[in-house]
Amino acid sequence: MRMIATECDDKHSLEICVGSGHADFTVNFILNKQDFDVIEKDEERAAFLHAALHHSFQHRETNLNNKEQRHFLDVILHGEKSVVESFLTQMDHGDANGAISNMIRITCKREQSRMRQGHWFN
Repeated sequence: MRMIATECDDKHSLEICVGSGHADFTVNFILNKQDFDVIEKDEERAAFLHAALHHSFQHRETNLNNKEQRHFLDVILHGEKSVVESFLTQMDHGDANGAISNMIRITCKREQSRMRQGHWFN
């Protein structure tokens, strides 16, 4: 599981490696400068974005189109903390069934029960 944000010639992109059963694949999409800056400077929001995107791209039914990708970026990277927490909690309690908070538990060594209660930020 990895996520890499890159900058080349004033162009910014994001690459996410997604594991889905027997297949691993990579998803790439365009970032703007503000997205890139947050990912580079805010490890917490970057981890949240990675977990939410990873879950969403794991299944064909939850794959994101460009508009939905932009919504995830806007909410998770640029939203108020309370909005981010509500967004992540709703996803985690919905079809993710705890997968997003579990990924943060594993990758960031966080207490999952706090996230399941809606407290995502340290």
